[in-house]
Amino acid sequence: MDELDAIQTSLASFTQRLDEVAQNQFDEIRKCSFFDPIPSAALQSIARSTSIKTFKHAEKITTEGDEINAFYVILFGKASVQVRNQEVAVLHSGECIGEAAFFAAEATSRSATVIAEGEVIAAVIRKTDIKSLGGENMTYMDKALMNALFRKLQQANRKIEELLR
Repeated sequence: MDELDAIQTSLASFTQRLDEVAQNQFDEIRKCSFFDPIPSAALQSIARSTSIKTFKHAEKITTEGDEINAFYVILFGKASVQVRNQEVAVLHSGECIGEAAFFAAEATSRSATVIAEGEVIAAVIRKTDIKSLGGENMTYMDKALMNALFRKLQQANRKIEELLR
Protein backbone atom coordinates (compact mmCIF):
# COMPACT_ATOMS: atom_id res chain seq x y z
CA MET A 1 0.00 0.00 0.00
CA ASP A 2 2.81 2.44 0.80
CA GLU A 3 4.21 2.12 -2.71
CA LEU A 4 0.79 2.75 -4.25
CA ASP A 5 0.29 5.80 -2.00
CA ALA A 6 3.69 7.14 -3.05
CA ILE A 7 2.81 6.71 -6.73
CA GLN A 8 -0.56 8.43 -6.26
CA THR A 9 1.07 11.31 -4.35
CA SER A 10 3.71 11.67 -7.07
CA LEU A 11 1.04 11.63 -9.78
CA ALA A 12 -1.04 14.26 -7.95
CA SER A 13 2.06 16.47 -7.57
CA PHE A 14 2.89 16.07 -11.27
CA THR A 15 -0.70 16.93 -12.26
CA GLN A 16 -0.60 20.02 -10.06
CA ARG A 17 2.68 21.15 -11.70
CA LEU A 18 1.13 20.66 -15.17
CA ASP A 19 -1.87 22.78 -14.11
CA GLU A 20 0.48 25.51 -12.83
CA VAL A 21 2.45 25.53 -16.11
CA ALA A 22 -0.79 25.79 -18.10
CA GLN A 23 -2.00 28.65 -15.89
CA ASN A 24 1.34 30.48 -16.24
CA GLN A 25 1.18 30.07 -20.01
CA PHE A 26 -2.36 31.45 -20.06
CA ASP A 27 -1.30 34.38 -17.84
CA GLU A 28 1.57 35.28 -20.21
CA ILE A 29 -0.67 35.06 -23.27
CA ARG A 30 -3.41 37.10 -21.55
CA LYS A 31 -0.92 39.98 -21.03
CA CYS A 32 -0.23 40.25 -24.79
CA SER A 33 -2.19 42.92 -26.69
CA PHE A 34 -2.68 40.62 -29.70
CA PHE A 35 -5.06 38.51 -27.61
CA ASP A 36 -7.06 41.50 -26.20
CA PRO A 37 -10.17 40.85 -28.38
CA ILE A 38 -10.43 37.29 -27.05
CA PRO A 39 -12.47 36.71 -23.86
CA SER A 40 -10.60 34.80 -21.15
CA ALA A 41 -12.83 31.71 -21.41
CA ALA A 42 -12.05 31.33 -25.12
CA LEU A 43 -8.40 32.22 -24.58
CA GLN A 44 -8.06 29.33 -22.11
CA SER A 45 -8.91 26.93 -24.94
CA ILE A 46 -6.65 28.71 -27.43
CA ALA A 47 -3.78 28.77 -24.91
CA ARG A 48 -3.95 24.98 -24.65
CA SER A 49 -3.27 24.82 -28.42
CA THR A 50 -0.36 27.21 -28.10
CA SER A 51 3.25 26.58 -27.17
CA ILE A 52 5.71 29.17 -25.90
CA LYS A 53 9.19 29.38 -27.41
CA THR A 54 12.17 31.52 -26.44
CA PHE A 55 14.59 32.71 -29.12
CA LYS A 56 18.11 33.91 -28.32
CA HIS A 57 19.60 37.11 -29.73
CA ALA A 58 20.26 36.80 -33.50
CA GLU A 59 18.36 33.48 -33.71
CA LYS A 60 16.10 33.10 -36.74
CA ILE A 61 12.44 32.85 -35.85
CA THR A 62 11.46 32.28 -39.49
CA THR A 63 13.39 31.92 -42.74
CA GLU A 64 12.35 33.47 -46.04
CA GLY A 65 11.11 30.80 -48.46
CA ASP A 66 10.32 28.16 -45.81
CA GLU A 67 6.82 26.70 -45.74
CA ILE A 68 4.53 28.36 -43.20
CA ASN A 69 3.39 25.72 -40.73
CA ALA A 70 2.81 28.04 -37.76
CA PHE A 71 2.44 31.66 -36.84
CA TYR A 72 4.03 33.47 -33.93
CA VAL A 73 2.86 36.21 -31.60
CA ILE A 74 5.66 38.10 -29.89
CA LEU A 75 4.96 38.14 -26.16
CA PHE A 76 8.26 39.79 -25.18
CA GLY A 77 11.07 41.42 -27.12
CA LYS A 78 11.52 42.63 -30.66
CA ALA A 79 12.57 41.13 -33.96
CA SER A 80 13.98 42.35 -37.25
CA VAL A 81 12.05 41.52 -40.44
CA GLN A 82 14.35 41.07 -43.43
CA VAL A 83 13.61 40.51 -47.10
CA ARG A 84 16.60 39.50 -49.21
CA ASN A 85 18.89 40.47 -46.30
CA GLN A 86 17.45 44.02 -46.07
CA GLU A 87 15.64 45.09 -42.93
CA VAL A 88 12.12 46.20 -43.81
CA ALA A 89 10.52 46.36 -40.36
CA VAL A 90 10.92 45.74 -36.65
CA LEU A 91 8.24 43.82 -34.77
CA HIS A 92 7.47 44.31 -31.07
CA SER A 93 5.39 42.64 -28.35
CA GLY A 94 1.83 42.00 -29.49
CA GLU A 95 2.71 41.73 -33.18
CA CYS A 96 2.46 38.53 -35.17
CA ILE A 97 4.65 36.72 -37.69
CA GLY A 98 3.37 34.42 -40.42
CA GLU A 99 -0.34 35.04 -40.02
CA ALA A 100 -0.80 33.79 -43.60
CA ALA A 101 -0.77 30.30 -42.03
CA PHE A 102 -4.12 31.14 -40.51
CA PHE A 103 -5.73 32.21 -43.78
CA ALA A 104 -4.05 30.14 -46.50
CA ALA A 105 -5.87 27.01 -47.64
CA GLU A 106 -2.77 25.59 -49.33
CA ALA A 107 0.93 25.56 -48.46
CA THR A 108 2.40 29.05 -48.41
CA SER A 109 6.03 30.07 -48.09
CA ARG A 110 7.42 32.75 -45.81
CA SER A 111 8.06 36.11 -47.47
CA ALA A 112 10.66 37.25 -44.92
CA THR A 113 13.29 36.13 -42.46
CA VAL A 114 12.59 37.27 -38.92
CA ILE A 115 15.53 37.48 -36.50
CA ALA A 116 15.40 38.04 -32.73
CA GLU A 117 16.93 41.30 -31.53
CA GLY A 118 17.79 40.28 -27.99
CA GLU A 119 15.71 37.61 -26.31
CA VAL A 120 12.27 37.06 -27.84
CA ILE A 121 9.50 35.03 -26.24
CA ALA A 122 6.74 34.06 -28.66
CA ALA A 123 3.49 32.13 -28.63
CA VAL A 124 3.56 29.53 -31.40
CA ILE A 125 0.29 28.46 -32.97
CA ARG A 126 0.62 25.60 -35.47
CA LYS A 127 -1.48 25.46 -38.60
CA THR A 128 -2.88 22.05 -37.59
CA ASP A 129 -3.95 23.46 -34.21
CA ILE A 130 -5.59 26.46 -35.86
CA LYS A 131 -7.86 24.16 -37.83
CA SER A 132 -8.95 22.34 -34.67
CA LEU A 133 -10.04 25.50 -32.79
CA GLY A 134 -13.47 25.60 -34.39
CA GLY A 135 -16.59 27.60 -33.62
CA GLU A 136 -16.50 30.64 -31.39
CA ASN A 137 -12.77 30.30 -30.66
CA MET A 138 -12.04 30.54 -34.38
CA THR A 139 -14.21 33.67 -34.59
CA TYR A 140 -12.22 35.30 -31.77
CA MET A 141 -8.91 34.36 -33.43
CA ASP A 142 -10.22 35.84 -36.70
CA LYS A 143 -10.92 39.11 -34.89
CA ALA A 144 -7.48 39.18 -33.24
CA LEU A 145 -5.80 38.50 -36.60
CA MET A 146 -7.89 41.11 -38.40
CA ASN A 147 -6.88 43.69 -35.77
CA ALA A 148 -3.22 42.71 -36.21
CA LEU A 149 -3.48 42.94 -40.01
CA PHE A 150 -5.20 46.32 -39.74
CA ARG A 151 -2.32 47.63 -37.60
CA LYS A 152 0.20 46.28 -40.15
CA LEU A 153 -1.72 48.00 -42.95
CA GLN A 154 -1.68 51.29 -41.02
CA GLN A 155 2.09 50.97 -40.55
CA ALA A 156 2.57 50.26 -44.26
CA ASN A 157 0.47 53.31 -45.15
CA ARG A 158 2.58 55.50 -42.85
CA LYS A 159 5.75 54.16 -44.45
CA ILE A 160 4.38 54.91 -47.94
CA GLU A 161 3.47 58.46 -46.86
CA GLU A 162 7.03 58.96 -45.57
CA LEU A 163 8.50 57.73 -48.85
CA LEU A 164 6.25 60.05 -50.88
CA ARG A 165 7.37 63.16 -48.97
